[in-house]
Amino acid sequence: MVEPTLSILDVGHGNCAVLFDDRVIVIDAGPGTTLLEFLEREGIKEVSVVLVSHADEDHVKGLVALVESRAVNIDTIRVNSDAIKESSTWSHLAFLLDEENKAGHIRFEVGLTTNQTDQFNTPSITVEILAPSPGIAMKGAGSRDHKGRKLTSNTMSAVVRLLREGAPLVLLPGDLDETGLDNLIESGRDLRAAIAVFPHHGGGPASSDLSKFASTFCSATGAQTLIFSIGRGRYGTPRPEIIAAARTHSANLCTQLSERCASELPKSDPIHLTDKISRGREQRKCCAGTLVLNLGKSLTILPVAEAHLQFISNSAPSALCTKPQAASR
Repeated sequence: MVEPTLSILDVGHGNCAVLFDDRVIVIDAGPGTTLLEFLEREGIKEVSVVLVSHADEDHVKGLVALVESRAVNIDTIRVNSDAIKESSTWSHLAFLLDEENKAGHIRFEVGLTTNQTDQFNTPSITVEILAPSPGIAMKGAGSRDHKGRKLTSNTMSAVVRLLREGAPLVLLPGDLDETGLDNLIESGRDLRAAIAVFPHHGGGPASSDLSKFASTFCSATGAQTLIFSIGRGRYGTPRPEIIAAARTHSANLCTQLSERCASELPKSDPIHLTDKISRGREQRKCCAGTLVLNLGKSLTILPVAEAHLQFISNSAPSALCTKPQAASR
């Protein structure tokens, strides 16, 4: 029996994860063609469902490329509405999916809330939607929550958790912000997971207390390992204050090599990466690159810890991350 895996793709600055079990589930699509290239290289012709966390371009633009390619059959796409998002990509995606739905090519559903928990389960993996609640989704971005806090596109991020046999394995929170996290904690929902992708790529508005946000997120999730899906040279992520707060709770892995960790790129090709496509590989921008999480009886992460740590030692003289990796790898 083949164990289920979750590939967290190095898409540069953005998010994209692909769950393989008896079928394929995509969670966010990244900013470019990396998802399409990944699926083609893996020989994947059928995707059961695509779950879109929110409307930001670095989470949805890759879906435009995937749908327009017609290289992969997609059964269902689930997304929440966002009336304040005015990007050309979001508008084009809405038109494209509407047309595909009318033609009967893709079932396009508006609505991804806590009510959809268990609707996307595979034989091995339970797929929970922890946020937003239907009430928050009804109000939508641009409105305010019950405490008068502004709801942004990031606040509305769908938060996905993967479990196996009741054990919480991975948390995928999109770009969840302070208000979204507060609402989620106040809801009393269990956020624990062994591994979590950190929201908003380890960045955030300058007005936010990023250290407090990181500590709150780490405490709520109890994650042993945090993954930062970043693009080198984009927005200076992950922010040092976030890593400093996170280091007291967990080990940290970045898909690409932050300029804060190495002002210069490595001179030689990386040998520690997985064989999966990584957007930063060709220009030697990868740190961990595309990560492959084995969600079997023993939760493991590739690339292998020792080889990755050796790369950090050789190529990241001012590395922000911790040296020991907390999760079994």
